[in-house]
Amino acid sequence: MEEEKIVPAKEAKKYTKSTRKVSEIRESFEKRDDIKKMVFYMIIVNRGQSGNIIKLLKANHSSAQFVQIGEGTATKQVKSILNIEDNSKEIIYSFMREEYVDDFKTELDAYFASSKRNAGIAFTIDLSTIMGVKIYKFLTQTVRG
Repeated sequence: MEEEKIVPAKEAKKYTKSTRKVSEIRESFEKRDDIKKMVFYMIIVNRGQSGNIIKLLKANHSSAQFVQIGEGTATKQVKSILNIEDNSKEIIYSFMREEYVDDFKTELDAYFASSKRNAGIAFTIDLSTIMGVKIYKFLTQTVRG
């Protein structure tokens, strides 16, 4: 069986109606081997921990990380009971291909277990749509820029 050639949209206009329709030339997003599912990773840690988390993210193929400063919502009574002096937080947002999530989770669990000071919460959100091939390529480290 002969493999179909993927033709860019610009070149597809050159084809006449007698050869193939433009819709037949473009391969659907779901069928492309080079396009993988992505997740949005959100990690909340104590202030001062984001640098270490970003190193872990970069080592696990995350191309974009964003850090935001935040405050915890615990009352003075709860902080006193839990012996928490500072409730300053850093929120790290990142994008990662789904295939790397398990390895990153293992490393993040080890990081959190290595010290009582290294505490936090992390979760992923599946992404169903990313607008634009260039954005996808940037977020998956296929292309930088």
